[in-house]
Amino acid sequence: MGMPLAKFKKKQKLLRRAEFTETMDRGQKIVTPYVVLLGRASQKGNSRIGFIVSKKVGGAVVRNLVKRRLRDIYRNVPPSAQALDIVAIARVGADRCDFDALKHAFEAGLGQLQARLARRHSVAVGVEQGENAKVGSPMSPRILSPVTPSERKEKNGSPG
Repeated sequence: MGMPLAKFKKKQKLLRRAEFTETMDRGQKIVTPYVVLLGRASQKGNSRIGFIVSKKVGGAVVRNLVKRRLRDIYRNVPPSAQALDIVAIARVGADRCDFDALKHAFEAGLGQLQARLARRHSVAVGVEQGENAKVGSPMSPRILSPVTPSERKEKNGSPG
């Protein structure tokens, strides 16, 4: 019998719907063949993750298998220097791929997400300090305040 796996503590998980929706609305999105990762800088000071596996992936047993695999993969990823809130959404086919393919897709997506957020953070810090703050430039301060889909609909006058 092997050693029991370390459990995720509450401070390592996204628990509330508001935490999931905030991360999904304001986060960066990375799409891989088996998982979609949405992430943003954490306001809590430590990295947290939440998993979404819909019924499109399979029945309850299959969904739980995919979640167990994703948890195990995340648990064994070296910690990042930056604290992130991450939502991992399993795609159709995540149940049929082997563990190594799922691990490769997750780790590649996580690396891309970390790189993108690090770039965005360095740009945002530069804007706060007044660098490249010319209005209308790609480095304009609007980067600091992303617009949620509901705010975008209101701005465009689309019915909600």
